[in-house]
Amino acid sequence: MSIAMTVVVAPSRRLRMLAAGFGASLAAAALAAGLLSPVHTPAGTLVAATLLFAGLCLLHAALRPAMVHRIDISGVGRLRLTVQQDLRPDAPGGMQVALLPGSTLWPQLMLLRLAPVDAAGGRAGRGCCVVVFPDSVAPDAFRALAVALGAVAGLGAVVVNEREIG
Repeated sequence: MSIAMTVVVAPSRRLRMLAAGFGASLAAAALAAGLLSPVHTPAGTLVAATLLFAGLCLLHAALRPAMVHRIDISGVGRLRLTVQQDLRPDAPGGMQVALLPGSTLWPQLMLLRLAPVDAAGGRAGRGCCVVVFPDSVAPDAFRALAVALGAVAGLGAVVVNEREIG
């Protein structure tokens, strides 16, 4: 069995909706704490301002343009990551990355810690984290990606309920 594959990872729609809903509820709590409170104190104003700021930050995060990642795994286990807003199938290369210790493969979530590597195979910069939910990829791609990443990490082809790559 070959582990070569290409997977396009879009942001999770469920996570974006959850963040938008939570941001809206924080903004509503700020409104309730600031306007509807019978006693207006400086602490109440500070709480309302903090809730409003947190709610607006979450709303901004949920509504900003989505970044799409493409993960290419070669037959020999080399990883390549392409990050674009409008990912095209013919998009050029990306960067070669390595799977770092601390990456997590769970049945419903993958947290991939990736760092760029240079030609000699050493780390060549600051790493990033790619979050993969089942609704972020094509229907059958989540399981295939988990198996391929487990093989790349040297864990074998079977991913159990909870496994941290380390």
